Amino acid sequence: VDPLILTASGSGTITWYSDSSGTMPIGNGSPFSPPYPGKGTHTYYVQGTGVCNSPIKSVTITINEVVALINATPTTGFKPLNVFFENNSTIGVTYFWDFGDGNTSSLYEPTHTYTDIGTYVASLIITDGICSDTSTITIDVVGKSEILIPNVFTPNGDGINDVFTVKGTNLESVEGEIYSRCGQLLFSWDNVQGTWDGRTPSGSEAPDGTYFYIIQAKGTDSEEYFKKGSFSLIR
Repeated sequence: VDPLILTASGSGTITWYSDSSGTMPIGNGSPFSPPYPGKGTHTYYVQGTGVCNSPIKSVTITINEVVALINATPTTGFKPLNVFFENNSTIGVTYFWDFGDGNTSSLYEPTHTYTDIGTYVASLIITDGICSDTSTITIDVVGKSEILIPNVFTPNGDGINDVFTVKGTNLESVEGEIYSRCGQLLFSWDNVQGTWDGRTPSGSEAPDGTYFYIIQAKGTDSEEYFKKGSFSLIR
C-alpha cells in the first residue's frame, strides 16, 4: 500500500488534527504522512500557528482498497483436472489470471483444465486502474498410478524381453525380490528402474522354470501396492 501524504502551506508551525476543534493533534509539518487509515472516507484538519494563527482547514480523502482473494475447486486431483476459480476480490476494473502452466484468462471467474502432471501456482492480479493486488493458490495435478508385472520373460540376448521388470505408470517407488522354487533369494532392487537379467547371485544363468516375486510399490497418487506371484523364465 502506498503511503498517504498530506501537504499544507503557510508560515509558523503546521499542526495536523483528527478533529475539527483542533484538540487532538496527530502530527506536525508538511508533508505529513499519517498512519494508513484503511478503506473509506477520512477527514484531516490542519492549522498553522505562530505570530498569527490561521483558521483550521480540512481535507477529505477517499480510499478505495483493491483486495484480490481467490479460491479454487478442486485444488488437487488426477489429470486432466478441471478447476473452477472463484473470485472473492473487491470489485475491480480488470482481472488477469495466470494459471501457472502458460495459460491466462481475463474472465471474472474462469474454469481451466490442467492436462499435465505437476504443481502449479495460479494467480489473479486485480486492478481498479490505479491500485492493484495479487492473490495466489497452488494446484496439484497427479496421475493415476498403475502397476504391471510380467508373467514371462526371455533372457536370451535377442534384445526383446531380456529382463524382468515392473512396468507401470506414475510410480514413485518400487521394491522387488525374486526367489527360486526352493525359496532362495536370487535378486532384489529398490528403485523404479530395477531389472533382473535372469542370473543367480553367483552370476550364472538361472535355468528355465518358474520363479516367484514379491513386489511393493507406491504411486504418485499415494496408492500402495503389494503383489506376490510367479512368472516363467524361458531362454
